[in-house]
Amino acid sequence: MAHFHSSVLEVLGRIRREFSGVKLLALGQTVYWDEPMKSVLWLLLDRYYPEAVLVAGIHDADYFSKVPPGAHTFNEWTILPHNDWSTRDLWVATGEISCLFGSETIPTREMFLAHGVQLEKAGRHFAGERNEFLDKVTEAWGWRGLAYAGNADMTACCVKLRDVLPQLLELIHWAFEATLNCLAESARFRAEKVCSELLSDVQDYASKYPEATVTDMYRHFLATFYARLTRRQPVGMESTSSCRLFRFNSSTVHLPRFDLVRAFLDPKTRKQCQEAYDSALEGSDIYTLDRFCEGAIPFDLVVPGVGRGTICLQDDRVVIDMPEHVHIESTQPVTTLEMLAELVEERFGPDVSLVGKAVTLILTASREFIFVMNEQASAYVWRCKKMADLLKDSGLDLGFHPILRLDYGAWDAVGASEVEFILPDHLARAFGRKEITAGDFAQSWRHVVAEQEKTLKEVAALDSLDVAIAFLAERFGEPWVTKMHQHLDASVYLRELAERTAPLKQESINLRDLSHRLKQEAHHLEIEKGRHFRRSIKPVRDRLSELEAMGSKDSQEIEFLRLSLEKAEKERSRLESEIERLHAEGIHARNKHLEIKAKVASMERSNEAVHARALIKAIEQEVELVKLDLVRDAFLVSKGLVYTNHRPCAWWFMVADPTMKWFDRVAEITKLRLEELGGETNA
Repeated sequence: MAHFHSSVLEVLGRIRREFSGVKLLALGQTVYWDEPMKSVLWLLLDRYYPEAVLVAGIHDADYFSKVPPGAHTFNEWTILPHNDWSTRDLWVATGEISCLFGSETIPTREMFLAHGVQLEKAGRHFAGERNEFLDKVTEAWGWRGLAYAGNADMTACCVKLRDVLPQLLELIHWAFEATLNCLAESARFRAEKVCSELLSDVQDYASKYPEATVTDMYRHFLATFYARLTRRQPVGMESTSSCRLFRFNSSTVHLPRFDLVRAFLDPKTRKQCQEAYDSALEGSDIYTLDRFCEGAIPFDLVVPGVGRGTICLQDDRVVIDMPEHVHIESTQPVTTLEMLAELVEERFGPDVSLVGKAVTLILTASREFIFVMNEQASAYVWRCKKMADLLKDSGLDLGFHPILRLDYGAWDAVGASEVEFILPDHLARAFGRKEITAGDFAQSWRHVVAEQEKTLKEVAALDSLDVAIAFLAERFGEPWVTKMHQHLDASVYLRELAERTAPLKQESINLRDLSHRLKQEAHHLEIEKGRHFRRSIKPVRDRLSELEAMGSKDSQEIEFLRLSLEKAEKERSRLESEIERLHAEGIHARNKHLEIKAKVASMERSNEAVHARALIKAIEQEVELVKLDLVRDAFLVSKGLVYTNHRPCAWWFMVADPTMKWFDRVAEITKLRLEELGGETNA
């Protein structure tokens, strides 16, 4: 008999004592990620809490995907990687998949910058275009998403399987092929057989149910995956979808899952609910209520065949904020769930669903169920806690049940398998080998992660090129030891060259400045010469000419004027000589400046100098590329392995180890914890 982690008995015991009769709810958007891993919980319940009811289903009320404007696609349905450039705003839920070791772990531009990697400099070596380079280096490894590129927002429950079947099969086939490439030959034959079966299951279902949606198939496969993983039929498990679970009409309006909606409708509690919701969203990109239509509440109505839109309560109507607004007239303000249900059912019939937005969805479900989540799932939970705390502080305690977290330890457990892996390049570099047994992987992966985290810190601390080269020489040895010496020699040569040229450059600058100064002095003397002529020569000449024209016999005045003119002309000659001297000296200084400048340029353009600078530039660019590779590898390994240790794709276990020893070991070491909503401590 298997022995399970001590937390299992403790946590399930508490649930049994404090929440007896409360169903456990497991919802996920696809069976091709970690949702079927919750079959571990079904095994644990079967052992320790057999009377518990597990409700497992597909979250089909969300949008299928959202394609960013930068992703150029030509098809209505397209398979995309996720990066921090052309697809940085991509959002995929229903159609995402990761191959073995892969995850949606994106090495962002901000991450590279934080670790001292200058992508623009590194990208100069890339053969393709800049956009292609940024897409490549910031891409999440081993992840793909199927996205709808049409104009309308497509809700998952509305996507017909037949419309997307070729692309869905291509997506799954891609993940299977990439996974098979990670398995040694000894494991590949059995793995190929399982992959073929899983693909055939999709095709068979599509043939048998031509009108089915993608999420209908996922819901069908969820029970199938539970059975394959546990090798037993999940008896007593209830199957659902979020659209079914949150069906909203006059017969469901009394259910506790809608209590939070009731509080938003009630005039007595509406304001505190709105304030708690908006406060919980502070600092996020999620829209606060004032960014929707007037009277918005944080809940959407999902109408089959129509779409999904925010519910907005106005004085004489209910507005559903879809691309084309739907107005439901009312004779009075809607203040109760019953009134809302009656209006909605009269307009759309009984099959609509009322679902919470990102934060309120979890709280809505937690009012009636114990929500089951895998460790690290949902980035919104802390905001849910904040909203629940704010509601409680304002006097509105709705009694939300805690979240049940499952922590699997996939890589800790992989040693139970006898499979041998062929590691993808980034993992191979980190582990120091291409092929590795599952046992060795299990024993070493945490140490490898620690080493990669250390590498990230070390690279981030490289504050100069010299330090970076020394780091690479110590880490890799040759050829970086040689490059370090080459860089040092080139740097010394250029430094000595700079020392030799520095006095010449200074002399050249001094001569240039002297030339400018002499030119200015000559210019000032030219001005002075003109003033002197107008003041001391022209008036005297004019007077002499006047006296001569008059036939004056005043020899005394004429003699005085002639002596004055002679003196003035001598001064003018002196000024002209000085100007000529200044011009000559200025030209000499400028010529000498140009001569020295040419000499310096010749020294700096020597073959030795050109080679030294080119060598330093090449090494600098190579350092940037190696830093990029180190940081990208370290990030993908350290973040990716930790993430997938908590959230592995369930089908990996079926394909990589059909004996299910790996999965069985995961079940044995899985840890449980309760995460309170509303201020309590975790257990």
